[in-house]
Parts: sequence; structure tokens; C-alpha cells
Amino acid sequence: MEETQMDGTSEEIKDPAAVLAALDRAKKDAKQSREEKEALEAKLAQYEQENAKFSGKLLREKVIQEISKTWVGNHERLLKYLKFETLSFDDELNVVGLDDQIKELKKDFPELFDPKLLVAGKGDSADAKSVEKPISASEKLAKVALGR
Repeated sequence: MEETQMDGTSEEIKDPAAVLAALDRAKKDAKQSREEKEALEAKLAQYEQENAKFSGKLLREKVIQEISKTWVGNHERLLKYLKFETLSFDDELNVVGLDDQIKELKKDFPELFDPKLLVAGKGDSADAKSVEKPISASEKLAKVALGR
């Protein structure tokens, strides 16, 4: 075989069987690495999903604790107005962003925080007289005839 030199390299392969064996090993190693990578990515996705689930539960419980410190009412009424996707934790697992949302809710829904406003207009409902509907002449005759 004729040997040609190109940039100091030879085109002649001294041991083709060894090169093919090395290529097969490299393919096998690449396939194994790819499979390991895919398995690790699947595990990571599973762990991230579990983390998100528990993080959401922890966030809800922490929010309920914070609300209970400052608000006496039913926390479920207040929770439905909160935007949990904007809340997060700091390094000490304190809820970040809750105070701002509660301030906004106090402006938008003051009746949720002040019981006086909640019953405004209904505070004297026990003293109010019932409204009687005027009775027509035919209804009066019917009552007399039926003895009511």
C-alpha cells in the first residue's frame, strides 16, 4: 500500500480490527451514558414534581399561619383572593410577598378585615319591623269565608 503524507499524518491504518473494536467500545459507552442521562433526567423530573407538591402545601400552611396571627376571620375566605404564584420563601422559610397582597386586599375588600363594615346596615335587623303586604278586597272576603 502506498503511504501518503498529509499534514504529518498517515492515511494507512496499521490495525483495522483494533480501530473497529475501539469504535464499538466508544459507541457502547456513548449509548450507556445516554441511557444513564435519560434515567437521571426522569428521576430529576420526578423529584422536582414532588418538591413542587410539598412546597405548595408548605406555602399554603405558612400563609394560613401568617394570616391567623393578624386576622381572626375564616382564612378560607381570604385565601381565595391570594395569588400563590407570586409568593415565595426566603432562606428562613418565611413567606415573601404576603404582606403586600394583604395590604392590597385591605384596600379592595375592607369588609373582610373590619367586622363593623361586614355588618353595616344589618346591625339593627332584629329591631326592624316586618313589611306587610296590603290585602286586596277579594283576599279579605276569602279569609272571612274560610274563617281564617
